[in-house]
Amino acid sequence: MKNKRIQAGFSLMELMIVVCLLMIVLGSVLLLLKDSIKLTAVTYQMTDAQESLRTAQEYINRDLLTAGDGLRSINNICLSSNFVNNYLTKNNTGSACGTGLVNLPLIQSDNDLPATTTVTGTNPSVKVRSNPSKTDRITILQIDPSFTPITLPSNAIVPSGANISVSAADINKFNEGEIYFITSSAGATFGTITNKNTNSKNLIFAASDVYDLNKPGNGGPINIVSDKGTLPTTIMRMRMIHYFVNENGLLVRRVLGVSGGSGYVDSVIAEHVVNLQFRYFLNLFDDTGFVGQPVAQLTTEEQQAAVRQVEVTVTTETVHPVSNGKTQAISSTTTTSVRNLQFREAL
Repeated sequence: MKNKRIQAGFSLMELMIVVCLLMIVLGSVLLLLKDSIKLTAVTYQMTDAQESLRTAQEYINRDLLTAGDGLRSINNICLSSNFVNNYLTKNNTGSACGTGLVNLPLIQSDNDLPATTTVTGTNPSVKVRSNPSKTDRITILQIDPSFTPITLPSNAIVPSGANISVSAADINKFNEGEIYFITSSAGATFGTITNKNTNSKNLIFAASDVYDLNKPGNGGPINIVSDKGTLPTTIMRMRMIHYFVNENGLLVRRVLGVSGGSGYVDSVIAEHVVNLQFRYFLNLFDDTGFVGQPVAQLTTEEQQAAVRQVEVTVTTETVHPVSNGKTQAISSTTTTSVRNLQFREAL
């Protein structure tokens, strides 16, 4: 009897069925993987936008908490209106305190800036963001705690206000180009050191400084604050913290009044910012005796002094489209009490 080796195998039809089944299974796996990758990318995009949102709110509200720090007893901050108009606001509502001079509030607002608004001092030049919507700016004054204030006798400032004498121990604490705050019982002002003489121990505040702050001579801010050099004064470093969103969607924190001779420094706080809006809650009552609704723009000195809370709304967006070919925008709104303004009014 012959042994026959039986060789069994798959038919062509069976192979085709198996291949089709494998393709269906593989397609399902790839589809699930694609959805997983897409979900991961969307999650990353949203997390990145939320992180920018949180960082922006943290910085702005921290500065609002200390707005007016060191300035509770100072009512008049007199400085060049050219500087205010060029660097801080297009809404200069402070009262005049001399020719070409204006009183600066502790909080200065700018609402829905036009597309043509250029940020002074940027290189290359940039404008504030105005698309898809117009954005706000804000300027906050606060003391720089890293600098110990220096008390000066009444004869330390020459009558014109262009020259301030300090001690030999203090002269090297100052650098050319730095912005300082000079105060007295008559008020306060800012000035830029244009030169210093280590031999005579003099700080020079000459005209035509880069920020157009210095106005030496009769009627100049240092001349007014020192009462022509007859009042004791204090020189300290104050910070003017200015927030704006540039046309590239970067939220920038500009600090004027820093050490090192640069005058100011710009720091990017958050990216992909679509909008920045402020509303101000005031301690003012309407004709019926009720507190009025918050305002988007501080238009008078009375309003600037009556700010009690500031509402901050920041909107960011994802870098890439996440749904239907469009980016996703997210917003956050917080409200912060401005305690030093209330203390200042009480004093």
